[in-house]
Amino acid sequence: MKTMFGLALAFAVGALATGTARAEGHEGPHKGIVVEWGEEEYHPEIVVDAKTGTVTVYVYGGEDDLKKAKFKPIEAKTLTLALKSNPAVTVKLEAAPEKDDPKDKSSKFVGKNDIFMKEMKWAGTLSGKVGTKPYSGDFKQK
Repeated sequence: MKTMFGLALAFAVGALATGTARAEGHEGPHKGIVVEWGEEEYHPEIVVDAKTGTVTVYVYGGEDDLKKAKFKPIEAKTLTLALKSNPAVTVKLEAAPEKDDPKDKSSKFVGKNDIFMKEMKWAGTLSGKVGTKPYSGDFKQK
């Protein structure tokens, strides 16, 4: 029992140290999948549009920002969405700043791939750098 707890604790500490986190398990303001980055630093929301094959990621700050649908623009030009599908697919998401985002920052990232036109439960990893700090978070749609 102590060994299992120790392993779980070591994994959690390691995940936080590298900016890796798991999905939050709830919907975001756009009814998308929420991923946690860092220690509640960022909450990206993944929204899929099956009609157009487009995926949009909206970036929020901490839990309060997520609840209030308050964007947190980040200093990044791209994010990477790696899907656990058959076959595995990696999609580059380009910054698409909202009108209120500061210069050289974006709270919205967009990509397109035909795989998003399929009806399926999405799972994978969302990663990117905010400035020079890497972040990564796994997600699995319920």
